[in-house]
Amino acid sequence: MDTYSAPQVPDGSGEHPPPAPPGAEGARRVLAVLLRETGLLAGDDRGAYRLTPRIIGLARAAEAAETFIEIADPVMRDLAAECGETVIFVRLIARVPVCVHRVESAHHLRATFEPGQSLPLLRGASGRVLLAGLPERVRRECLAPLAQADPAEAERLGEAIAKVAARGWATSEEEVDRGVWAASAAVTDGRTTIAALTVPSPLVRSPSALQERLLGQVRAAAARLSALIAGPGPPRGE
Repeated sequence: MDTYSAPQVPDGSGEHPPPAPPGAEGARRVLAVLLRETGLLAGDDRGAYRLTPRIIGLARAAEAAETFIEIADPVMRDLAAECGETVIFVRLIARVPVCVHRVESAHHLRATFEPGQSLPLLRGASGRVLLAGLPERVRRECLAPLAQADPAEAERLGEAIAKVAARGWATSEEEVDRGVWAASAAVTDGRTTIAALTVPSPLVRSPSALQERLLGQVRAAAARLSALIAGPGPPRGE
């Protein structure tokens, strides 16, 4: 019978740790290495570990996401029923777009849009909407690696992001998954973009003649959701 060997995970020093022992101790060591690599865990000279302040930010992000999902779910279900397509709710976590909620339509979509799945920041409608919602300085930081590798492409993408920031929506075609067109609109809390509401659709079900209608449906749902999240404004006269 074949046996499983734990992968050799770098410990950040450039060297591989010794083979993990079997059982819980091995799992603990591998988990510790992974948490250190992601900046969630730090060790001291005595071999003890402690959680870093970054975990607090992630915990708060997770708590906020749960609240937003409760508000977003009915709107997403209405949109899925209206357009007949799957609807996803994407948030930016540590500068990575993550699908945090999904409402399935009657037409199952095989694509990279499962809850918990990360999406590209520089490709696809969701990533562009979220990138456009960042402050200009943060946008430049996100584009810096691309600017070093391909200055012309970074400039082109920067101009495209500026247009998305001005209008609040984006579309994409086969940028994340082959054969998939997507429409995405910004969801705001009245001040800043907090998520992207996105409908990915197979091109066979969304020819160019129907894309404008689908985009309009997504934008209307995002506006409705933004109003719910922002809540009622102050009474007149205040």
